[in-house]
Amino acid sequence: MSITMSSVYSLAFSSIYCWRERFVATVPFTAGGTEREMRTGGMLGLILVLVVAESVSIAHANGLRYAYYSRTCPTAERIIADAVRSHFQSDNTIAAGLLRLHFHDCFVQGCDGSILLDSSIDGSVVERKAIRNNNSIRGFEIIDDIKTRLEASCPGVVSCADIVALAARDSVAISGGPFYGVPTGRLDGKISRASDADADLPTAIFTAAQLKANFNKKGLGVDDLVLLSGGHTLGRAKCAIFSDRLYNFSNTGGPDPSLSSSYLTILKSSCPQEAPSSGRDSGPTVALDKGSEFKFDNSYYNNLVNGNGLLKSDAVLKDDSQTKSLVSSFSANSDKFLWSFVGSMIKMGQIDLKTSENGEVRIKCNVYNSAGH
Repeated sequence: MSITMSSVYSLAFSSIYCWRERFVATVPFTAGGTEREMRTGGMLGLILVLVVAESVSIAHANGLRYAYYSRTCPTAERIIADAVRSHFQSDNTIAAGLLRLHFHDCFVQGCDGSILLDSSIDGSVVERKAIRNNNSIRGFEIIDDIKTRLEASCPGVVSCADIVALAARDSVAISGGPFYGVPTGRLDGKISRASDADADLPTAIFTAAQLKANFNKKGLGVDDLVLLSGGHTLGRAKCAIFSDRLYNFSNTGGPDPSLSSSYLTILKSSCPQEAPSSGRDSGPTVALDKGSEFKFDNSYYNNLVNGNGLLKSDAVLKDDSQTKSLVSSFSANSDKFLWSFVGSMIKMGQIDLKTSENGEVRIKCNVYNSAGH
């Protein structure tokens, strides 16, 4: 089937606006932003169409397409949105968790739901038990709830990998960010290895060079690195992850000089110096995006520019020769960040997709089919 540009624009436009209107109509935006903020204006909407349209032909080449479930499970995206909304109303921190879950899924074994597995077909220790996932990912019970709802409506149709991708999109939207079309049709993997997660996931202490190499290995560019790092506008981090920046940066016995003095004071108050034996699982948490942890916006970049980046892997972006101009640009232009973020999310969502030879649609998201049925 050939794809014309007119069909590309039609698919992109209807995917964004038709679903966006339905989503806005059902979600009370009490934490991330007002309904007016969600309806981000005609120009941004048009740019979103252009960004998604540019990705449609790539998505089709990878076997994904917009409205993939329109015939087999027409209510799929509504069911997922309703579930995300329901959980968000009782715990608004789940938006950050679901967004992070999608990132951690795609960077290991591709976007195949392998992060959800309790066991691997090859007997490996699974991804969720990896050191780099330890105390870092959450939302599994929400994905399971969504899958249960979908199985009741459309048995054996919607993949867990697609649920993760769509739940991440809905988490961005419900937090005040853009609602965008997501190409679907992913299959679920059967292999999940903690060793792959520890090799492929970036860490909070990566340098800019390490981050760029890590993203490049996944087919993502410098712009994608800066944009997807903007997902840190949501969520929190444990003090133990960054405490060296406060008390012993690079073994100097002092703080990271790139931190603003006012922010350093705030962080030291929130994160008292701990004994070396305290461990990374203990202690308080701090917002990744100072002053805006529940709203999806460009505040993250404003904080970087002002020396208020929490993690080393965030702070290095404002000084690297290839990333600093992007940080400044997104700090100055919220709309540019929002529509560019959409493009990088869609691009990331197409990493190393499974085929019918090595993938399936799981009945339960935590077990591959032959293990549970």
